[in-house]
Amino acid sequence: RSFAATMVMAAKIVLALLMMGSATAFKPMATPRLSRRTAALNMAGVAYPENAERIKVGDAAPAVGLTKAEDDVDDTTVSGLFGKGTSVLVNVPGAFTPTCSNTHVTGYLENLAGLEAEGVDNVYIMAVNDRFVMKAWDDALELDSFREAKIKPELIADGAGTISASMGLLVDKGDMGGRAIRSAVVFKDGVAKYVGVDAGQPEASSAETIMGMLKKEREDAEAAKAAAEAEAKAAAEAAAAEAKAAEVLEGEVDQKQALIGIAVAAAAAYAAYGQSVTPM
Repeated sequence: RSFAATMVMAAKIVLALLMMGSATAFKPMATPRLSRRTAALNMAGVAYPENAERIKVGDAAPAVGLTKAEDDVDDTTVSGLFGKGTSVLVNVPGAFTPTCSNTHVTGYLENLAGLEAEGVDNVYIMAVNDRFVMKAWDDALELDSFREAKIKPELIADGAGTISASMGLLVDKGDMGGRAIRSAVVFKDGVAKYVGVDAGQPEASSAETIMGMLKKEREDAEAAKAAAEAEAKAAAEAAAAEAKAAEVLEGEVDQKQALIGIAVAAAAAYAAYGQSVTPM
């Protein structure tokens, strides 16, 4: 063979060896071996409670147990927590998530004064996270700086999703686990008076929407009260006018009766006088 042919053959052999090496180098790695516990968890998955019927206006707050993080605070129930006054429960998909931290929860913190003006007593923010995560989120949001006001925003850790499920507001997000559906519920003395659920960004569950709803409700109540007061005043004035007219009429009747009496008496006196006179 010629030298050129030999070199071409050698180049082909080198290229073939390189391709084999490349194929070996990029061969997928073997799947790492899982422990028995990890494998069992992957097979079984996390069991979340079944969703109850979704809460609606007129429903009572669920009687689900609620454990307070502080030792000096007694445990209670959701119905006990929302049993008195007007409270807003804000459900968010997760602590520290961008929309929840930067938009949804921040909207409530910025409008605490407006919510208070519309009669809100408490604001609670709940997520399906453990209490240690929620405590860290509380610190990150600097909620202590807002607790000097009348409304003191508080976080609720719904670790197992029990509270969310009791209101029909739990969703399974697969690898992300169970999450609360973004929503807001306004409770008045333990009864839901507004339920707003969002599929994406906070709209029906936003602080602005809640304030608008409460403002309209207040204005409608004030208008109804003003209309009732005006109606009552008109009815009272009409009754007073009718009574006065009746009094005047009664006075006229009495005066007429008196004149008739005088005329009758005069006629009788005249007749008696005529009989007593002796003709000359």
